[in-house]
Parts: sequence; structure tokens; C-alpha cells
Amino acid sequence: MKNEFVVVNYIKDVEIKNKAVYNFGELFLKVAPYLDKPVSAEFISQNIKMKPSRIRAVLNKLFNHNLIEYRRCFDESTGKYTYIWELDKPKFKKFLANYTFQVEEKEEVTPSEKLTFVCRACKEAYTFENAMDYSFVCNKCNSTIESKD
Repeated sequence: MKNEFVVVNYIKDVEIKNKAVYNFGELFLKVAPYLDKPVSAEFISQNIKMKPSRIRAVLNKLFNHNLIEYRRCFDESTGKYTYIWELDKPKFKKFLANYTFQVEEKEEVTPSEKLTFVCRACKEAYTFENAMDYSFVCNKCNSTIESKD
């Protein structure tokens, strides 16, 4: 039987754990057990009793490193979109294994600096997190919020 990669087991190594916390924040350690399967921020939020926006902040850090992908699913019963996140385990493992701490101070890059979203109609700007909070619907004019390329 092939050994399946399990996130929590991988980050038990102190060096790997330190690299993960440095790149994704302390909250990553609570989110990690849920990343072995596709999952929503809301599901993780309910299980660890934290706001979904805090969970999404961790997921966005993974996304900014191209280590996680999401797909958007429409929920007919609520009329809202749900985002299902899936960790790219080989990329995640390789990233942490090859990551070296920089001697110079790391300049923080916020998700809003990397990803900007705008309303198609009124051009209102949103961060990725805010766009997700509004289910990619503008809170001013109800038009679609899209990625700004």
C-alpha cells in the first residue's frame, strides 16, 4: 500500500512546521488537518470555531504561493456561491522542503497587493477576501466582481 501524503504528519517535523508558520501564519496549524481533502472555509470555520474570513486569510496565503486551488459552486438553496479549496500536495511538499529563510527582512505582500478584483459595472475595487465575502457580487450595484488582470 502506497503511503499517502498527510499534511499534519508532514508538518510534525520542526523545521517544516516553522517554515509553514512563517509563510502561512500560526492559524495554519489549526487549518492543516482539514487540507487533506477538498474543503470549504465555512466547514473549517464551523469545526474550529473561528470566523470564515480568518480561515480564508490562511487559504489566500496558500493561494498566493500557488499551492492551493479553489472552485466555485452555486448553492441553489441559499443563492450563494461556496468555494471549495483543494491543496496541491506535491507543490506544497516541495515548497516547504525547498524553502530557505531569508537573512534580510521579508517584505510583507498582502493578498490585496497581489490580487485585485473590480466590479464590472461601477469599477469598485475589492481585495480577494472582500470579493469572496460578497460572493463576487458588488455591494454597491449588485454587478459581478471580476479579477483585474
